[in-house]
Amino acid sequence: MPKKIHLVCNAHLDPIWQWEWEEGAASALSTFKSASDLCDEFDYIFCHNEVTLYKYIEEYAPELFEDIKRHVKEGKWKIIGGWYLQPDCNMPCGESFVRQIQFGKNYFHDKFGVEPKSAYNVDAFGHTAGLVQIMKKCGQDNCVIVRKGDDPVPDRHLIWEGLDGSRIKLAALRGYNSGLGKAVEKINRLTEEAEHDIECIMWGVGNHGGGPSRKDLSDIKKLIDESEIEICHSTPDAFFDEIEPEHIHKNSFTISMPGCYTSVSKIKQAHADFEDNLYMTEKMCSVAALKGLIEYPEKELNEATEDLLTAEFHDVLPGSSIKVGEENGLMILSHGKNILNKLRAKAYFALTSEEPKAKEGEYPFLVFNPNPYEWETEVECEFMLADQNWSDDIVSSFRVTDSEGNEIPAQFIKETSHLNLDWRKRLVFKARLAPMAISRFSVYVEFIDKKEQLKKKHNGNIVFRNDNTYVEINCKTGLLSSYKVDGREYIKDEAFYLCQYDDNADPWAMADSQLTALGTNPERFSLMQKPDGVFSGMESIQVIEDGELRLCVEAFFKLHNSRARVEYIIHKVSGELDVNVDLFAGEINKMYRLAVPVSLSGEYRGQTAFGTQPLYMNGRECVAQRFVYVKGDEKCLALFNKGTYGSKFLDGTMEMSLLRTATYCAHPICDRPLIPLDRYTQKIDLEERNFSFRLCVADENELERLSQEFTTPAYACNVFPIERKTQAKSLGVSISNKNISLTTFKKMVGDESFVLRFLNNSPKKEKTEFTLNSAKISLSFGAFEAKTVIYNENGMQEINEMKI
Repeated sequence: MPKKIHLVCNAHLDPIWQWEWEEGAASALSTFKSASDLCDEFDYIFCHNEVTLYKYIEEYAPELFEDIKRHVKEGKWKIIGGWYLQPDCNMPCGESFVRQIQFGKNYFHDKFGVEPKSAYNVDAFGHTAGLVQIMKKCGQDNCVIVRKGDDPVPDRHLIWEGLDGSRIKLAALRGYNSGLGKAVEKINRLTEEAEHDIECIMWGVGNHGGGPSRKDLSDIKKLIDESEIEICHSTPDAFFDEIEPEHIHKNSFTISMPGCYTSVSKIKQAHADFEDNLYMTEKMCSVAALKGLIEYPEKELNEATEDLLTAEFHDVLPGSSIKVGEENGLMILSHGKNILNKLRAKAYFALTSEEPKAKEGEYPFLVFNPNPYEWETEVECEFMLADQNWSDDIVSSFRVTDSEGNEIPAQFIKETSHLNLDWRKRLVFKARLAPMAISRFSVYVEFIDKKEQLKKKHNGNIVFRNDNTYVEINCKTGLLSSYKVDGREYIKDEAFYLCQYDDNADPWAMADSQLTALGTNPERFSLMQKPDGVFSGMESIQVIEDGELRLCVEAFFKLHNSRARVEYIIHKVSGELDVNVDLFAGEINKMYRLAVPVSLSGEYRGQTAFGTQPLYMNGRECVAQRFVYVKGDEKCLALFNKGTYGSKFLDGTMEMSLLRTATYCAHPICDRPLIPLDRYTQKIDLEERNFSFRLCVADENELERLSQEFTTPAYACNVFPIERKTQAKSLGVSISNKNISLTTFKKMVGDESFVLRFLNNSPKKEKTEFTLNSAKISLSFGAFEAKTVIYNENGMQEINEMKI
């Protein structure tokens, strides 16, 4: 029997799940009011976390909010966890987790004068080990979870060691709820099952609020008075102060609901795009502000950040809510994206104002590089000819020069408009960009005799080769048949084929069999001999671009009622291969994957928050962020993505999990039917969905940088600058090791200083020197270490805390 039981009274309340957010707010109001009234009546401690719910109370019931402040001062109401909300704990990037903690920490410090030391995320469907470093450097030494995953764990009280070697205490508790009036029943059962002298038991009606009841509080008082062991109302912080775990856990707590990392693909892609947009916009605004061109838009960026944090809620981002949850998440992200786009434009146009006006006949292309190093990359940009060309005899041509007048490689590609008129243009050119600055390129247009363009026919395969890369696409199958770099073949058989798997209606994928393998009975799509439907009039496989920089090929596939287009973009200079998939899923209760058989036999790994981690290689569903890769003896074969989090690896084939046509919020209950059988239920992702990938060969310590370059391209626009009358301040930026990533560069909240965060996303130790104007700092990194630097008029200083 244990010697002491810490009772933590709570009320688990999802702001949105089976209900809309307004009902979640209403439930928060009633739950907090009831808990507050009971604080006046009983001697107990009510515990609750999540900024979002407290904001509802602050706005909609200000008198209740004042009562809660009083209870906090009395010690009868404890702010626990202290994050902005309980997010998914696998898909947000490291910087997003920092914001979850620090936005919450700032709010609770400002409103209640408290800073919880124990993180609290009891309903997420897995927890990345990348969180440990983040929590530790945000001032949290402990963590409470419930779902510890399916892999063996030596104990429920643990020392959790992160990817960088940081350590915190962790407790994996047995549930967070108790039935109405049944708290003592749960307490007695878990006390009998206790494994330690000191235990923590959470109780309170939850899953739609409720919390403590008079009956439960009366029953617990009687239990405390009569028990032979010490039982007390308590908090996670107090519990962790009294335990000293012995066992060390060095891995992530694996996913317990594997379907959540593929269900509702649209919101996952919107989330990934938002993260990239936010951190790029902050960098651009920081540069413009330090040059004296704009006031740093702190309020607006904070508002956009709160939209991101809200959309990361553990039933919205994973796609386990009702359909309105998806709509609400997309609405929130759209609101924030609109803010970001306006701020990005403001900073960009301010930066372009330093440029001289255009020369006669010049189309200026002004490009911002968000990276602190010189970057050679392909830049895409659309523009309008000065006038429409209606002639059938001549057509526009061009040349592109850099700021020194040197002509650079460029290529016209198809514009996004479809007017059959020589007017709107899309250009891609090879550019060398200055670090964190605007680089200028000039386009000059002339008109030449129009030549009949003949469509290339391919009797054999489509082949591309340069000095170090060989790419071959099989015209009979539409698949990638060879990808060689420096003479080594990196794929086996044929790659980028689509598969459809039998699945079920459960978006969580809770069945035990789904933990072993998500989806059964795979069927492969085949190349359409005569494309039909949305692809009518196309050839099975066709070259759509072929110029100095790119060779683009598209192929059309089908399986039963589903159709797909796969586009290959071969970058002729770098040898990188982009693959875009447009999928029209036509079957319900199916899962769709994109498969790449690889010739390497090494470890399968994926990006996580501030790190990479090993992934399953036995066909079990995995979760990673912007890239997965297979390690070879020397190089890695990596596949980057723009918001595709799920994958599996089996028998040398990595398969990216694109989407699942499950039913919204279909939850298995005992042996009852999963969904109603007497009516239609709304299905997920049964319309066109688009996916983007890049295949490349690189060193392991380059992958973080290459991933950022893929997901956050240079920002370019055709701008005719309006010159400033006053000169801006100069700003020089450089980094000696470009494989050290600058994950954030922003003005510190409530301070005139700027925060910069650097990441070594590699198992190797690294060093770098970073220069900002006249200030220089040398940084040394351990494996997967993130470092925070403060920049102000006194120079740069490294600090231990991950400030924002």
